[in-house]
Amino acid sequence: MSVEKRRYIVSNRNAPQLDPETLQDLKNFIDANEEAELIKSTSVGRHVVSMTEEQRRELEQRHPNLIIEPDHPIDVMPAPLLPQVVPGTGEQVLAVSVKDLTTGQPVAGVTVYGVGEAVAYKAETDAQGVAMLECSESYLLKVVASPRNTYWSRVVENVDLNGVQSLEIRLKPLLVTGAFDWGHRLMGFPRVNRQWRGRGVRVGIIDSGITNQLADLRPSGGFNTLDGQNEGDWFVDEKGHGTHCGGIIAGLNNNIGITGGAPDAEIYSVKVFPGGYTSDIVEAVEWCIRNRMDVINMSLGTTERAAALENVLFDAYQRGITCVAAAGNSSTTVAYPAAFQTSIAVSALGRFGTFPEDSDHTRAITNIVDPLGELFGAEFSNFGPEVEVCAPGVAILSTVPTGYVAWDGTSFASPLVAALAALILEAYPAVRTGDARQPEYVRSIIRSSTVNLGMPPLLQGNGLPLATRALAAARPFRPVARSFPTPQWFGGFTQGGAF
Repeated sequence: MSVEKRRYIVSNRNAPQLDPETLQDLKNFIDANEEAELIKSTSVGRHVVSMTEEQRRELEQRHPNLIIEPDHPIDVMPAPLLPQVVPGTGEQVLAVSVKDLTTGQPVAGVTVYGVGEAVAYKAETDAQGVAMLECSESYLLKVVASPRNTYWSRVVENVDLNGVQSLEIRLKPLLVTGAFDWGHRLMGFPRVNRQWRGRGVRVGIIDSGITNQLADLRPSGGFNTLDGQNEGDWFVDEKGHGTHCGGIIAGLNNNIGITGGAPDAEIYSVKVFPGGYTSDIVEAVEWCIRNRMDVINMSLGTTERAAALENVLFDAYQRGITCVAAAGNSSTTVAYPAAFQTSIAVSALGRFGTFPEDSDHTRAITNIVDPLGELFGAEFSNFGPEVEVCAPGVAILSTVPTGYVAWDGTSFASPLVAALAALILEAYPAVRTGDARQPEYVRSIIRSSTVNLGMPPLLQGNGLPLATRALAAARPFRPVARSFPTPQWFGGFTQGGAF
């Protein structure tokens, strides 16, 4: 009879590392229990152990000073507003033919979704541009063609499958000119780009990897945290998510593709997807601390609060690192790590007229608009008092390993704010104190640069930050005093600090 085991993160409640006696006892405990296994230990003394619930309780009783918490699986944030994808039964089969609008040529590799009342069905176009969509219902609210690159998505609504065996969808090509995307322009990056480009600033991007095969993107290095993989494979990006974030931050200003907000910043890929766990994010932050990152972007999130993650982010904060995180794409409360007070949580907004009316980006439109009727709060964006600022996150054009694509998500709003943080650190060298004052200076400048969009504060936070305001005259700032509880290994949740 097999015994169910789970992964747990084991760390010290009262100090950064386990004391030698406790560490030795942990090793002895693992050796004495056949089901227990030490999966890995991070560089600063956090340990990942696979064991049964009974063993976890025993270890906790032996060492009350330990924090033993589940090591949850993680992935990139889910696609905004898409129902759960399930296998079709084949009761209804729709042949969806996808072609280029201008040339009529078939488009391969397009993901096609059939969205029903409660679930969605999924298929992919073959070399002939045809996807066989198997469904379990006779009516679809819509069929969505979502290309990997090169084209805008396309939506066909109200598809009755009774008597219908095929559907043709034509995709409009993206216009990629080497310029700033609409999000960068809205935040004023082009107006400061001649003077401030992120020179000398190191940005760690904790994500799915960043390709090093694009002429428009030049990552400086990185680290792969994933178990059983080569630590040097930070450039492998199966999902494209990390590469997209990398382009938003530091796409080169070389007349190719797109231009990032901080094109001269050094970006580093710290890979935690696919197949990662909370402990991989912890290890990624440790790597960023060890390699002296100035800014960390985390376009990822979970509903599970983890003390190990909170503690390591507090350590990064104490070392002067500005941590920027996506609020989440579930139209609910802010996800972790954005919800931690050491993070700058970023929600998403969109702009009318920046995407085709028959594209899938229209799902993000709400009636929460600014006074001019140009901007809207994104339907998918998480919200709450933790939101610091909002930024463009609908139809954001950026790099992927196979080219360029426009995607939605707070995942792509966060890198815009991370890019702004990089410019601030370049423009205000006096704020680079290397301690907790540094991220507070950056936060204060970002907050002072915002424009109130007239949207609910729980959604927009302090508003939309503008690079032009943030960098005006590069004048010195004093940080706003903030007080918040310190994580457990810094003395418990009763002690606070103001900076």
